[in-house]
Amino acid sequence: MRTDRIRLVIVIVAIFGAFLALLWPSEEQTYRGLAAIFQRIPLGLDIKGGARLEYRVDIDENVENPSEVIDDVWTVLRNRLDAAGYTEATVRKTFRENNSFIVVEIPAATDTTRAEKLLGSTGLMYFGQVIDESQIDPQNDPRLKDLAKLKKAEWLPSRDGKIWYLVRTEVMLVKDLKLVSPQIVSASPVPETRVGRFGYKVTFELSSKDSEIFKKITQQLVVPESAIGSSSSKEKRLAIVLDDVVQFAGYVISVIPDGKAEITGNFSLEEAKQLAAILRSGALPARLEKISAGWVAPLLGSDIVKTSLWAGIIGLFVVLIYMIFTYGVQGIIADIALVYNTFLLLGVLAATHSILTLPGIAGIIFTIGTTVDGNIIIAERVREELKSGKSVKAAISSAFGRCFITLFDANLTTIIAGLALYYFGTGTVKGFAITLIIGVLGSFFVNIVLSRLLTDALSSFIRKPAVEERGAQS
Repeated sequence: MRTDRIRLVIVIVAIFGAFLALLWPSEEQTYRGLAAIFQRIPLGLDIKGGARLEYRVDIDENVENPSEVIDDVWTVLRNRLDAAGYTEATVRKTFRENNSFIVVEIPAATDTTRAEKLLGSTGLMYFGQVIDESQIDPQNDPRLKDLAKLKKAEWLPSRDGKIWYLVRTEVMLVKDLKLVSPQIVSASPVPETRVGRFGYKVTFELSSKDSEIFKKITQQLVVPESAIGSSSSKEKRLAIVLDDVVQFAGYVISVIPDGKAEITGNFSLEEAKQLAAILRSGALPARLEKISAGWVAPLLGSDIVKTSLWAGIIGLFVVLIYMIFTYGVQGIIADIALVYNTFLLLGVLAATHSILTLPGIAGIIFTIGTTVDGNIIIAERVREELKSGKSVKAAISSAFGRCFITLFDANLTTIIAGLALYYFGTGTVKGFAITLIIGVLGSFFVNIVLSRLLTDALSSFIRKPAVEERGAQS
């Protein structure tokens, strides 16, 4: 009895969280009535359309193979979009008038500013040495320009544009002690935990080769905590520069031997995600010039979308009726589990802001099959246990115990296939993989937890098969 109570609490908490994610107030109230449940699930290009950005690829005339440069640009942009969560965005190459263009279409985008920053960034990063700083624009002060020439450095703005730093690429003027376009092994946003700081920071790790150079740089710039703030220490600060903007300028209080560092600056979560995406994807091999920005209509007509949805709804009702007709009480349990898993999946999509496309809807329909399959396996196993002469309670306990490994193995293999699709696929393939994985996990949860809870609760309505009863009478 206590186990059933725990299952009940888990089931209620899970569905409550799903509905909370679905019904949480949204800035845009596009839908009304029952359709408002789907308000917080962003729709893909094929269903709703989105933003369209076009860039001209500025390739140097001396490049021997321009087509390779275009391919590399496409790869970097695709990786950036995927890393920043724009998995459903499309990136394609076009050619006209002896120029090369990249067209990016982003679904459900109402604000393209963040996407433009992500795409327009060249991603050129380096570690430098801060020599001086100024709150006056160096372009308006000849003395600051002369200082830059004297120190063999250049003035670069901070992220907020309020401070300019005099940055030298070659640290302490030591020959070849510089680290430009380092290879970033990993980069991720993490919450800021230090006292007095808020928001997020980006932690990253350099490759083993670049870690050695970075170690030498930190050895040259290390400053004791007691000396921080002195005039001499101000010329020994580390600068992390991305696209000629100082993302971080601070003191090194100890040597960093393993290449693990962080960029702080009270980033928002979105800013930290995009910065991490740029660091992971690397530098663009060519500059991009924005040609146009606009909106793209849905790739599929509304009639096709409505027909597809109606087909899914009709198929769902056929399955529900078939399960009741074939399995009786356990068919009703399977139907409740199916509806439960559908809302659970939609809630996860809403909570994670995963973009829903027609391939994604196909993934949802596929999970309907996996949920029903699991309940059919359980129902058939319960029948077999009842035929062997066990009581209803004993048959239910034995059936779920024996079905666990079968369901676990079956769902695990499907999840592995989904992970392979997500890892190797792009765009809408990733969308299908996401809904597939979430749906399969949900179906396993409802098969083992919800179905067991309902089966125990309705065990008094489960009867032994008719074949068993006739055998007893004879």
